[in-house]
Amino acid sequence: MGREAFLVSDSNRQAVALVDGFADWSTPVQWIYGPTGAGKSHLGAVLAGRFKILTIEATALTGPQMMALLDGTAAYEGVIIDRLDRLPPEAEEALFHLLNFARHEGVKILLLSEKTATQMPLRLPDLASRLKAIAAVAIKSPDDSLMRGLMVKLFGDRQIKIEARVVDYLLPRIVRDYASMANLVGTIDRRALAEKRPITVPMVAEILESHISDT
Repeated sequence: MGREAFLVSDSNRQAVALVDGFADWSTPVQWIYGPTGAGKSHLGAVLAGRFKILTIEATALTGPQMMALLDGTAAYEGVIIDRLDRLPPEAEEALFHLLNFARHEGVKILLLSEKTATQMPLRLPDLASRLKAIAAVAIKSPDDSLMRGLMVKLFGDRQIKIEARVVDYLLPRIVRDYASMANLVGTIDRRALAEKRPITVPMVAEILESHISDT
């Protein structure tokens, strides 16, 4: 989950620059959104590795860590709110107070989500207005260079050195979706282990054909 392990391309370059430039943020609250598996939590982990950061999921915004922060008994350089689009109604007021706290106390906040403010069913009008005013940075669907790098990395994370010909075969035949790619690599790895077969083009072709038949 280190910075060196995060693959950068045009589809995520702006989000990476936002995290790299944390110390120079001109406004205290920033927002990164994108699909599942796009690397939002990875970027959050990179930030938390460099600064004293409180990382908390939106569902826990009313928990003791947040109360300690708002009471001033915990000193952090920043706060990461992960899975913001899962914010429960009972936590909306806490988030609103946290945003005000950040503005007055200089604590920086990074919001992470799959959805934007306009896609969230918020009940508190003041919070909805505040969130819609934040300039959110998107992590887009992966481009060709990132797709290739991610495929190699996903296999590498499983201690598999994948042949270029296998990657060349897979890339034009798979969904351009981070989560789907990770699931496919997992399926290929499990099949290879179960059948004690090397990962080859014929093998992955069988898996893709089987997947198409199942759907």
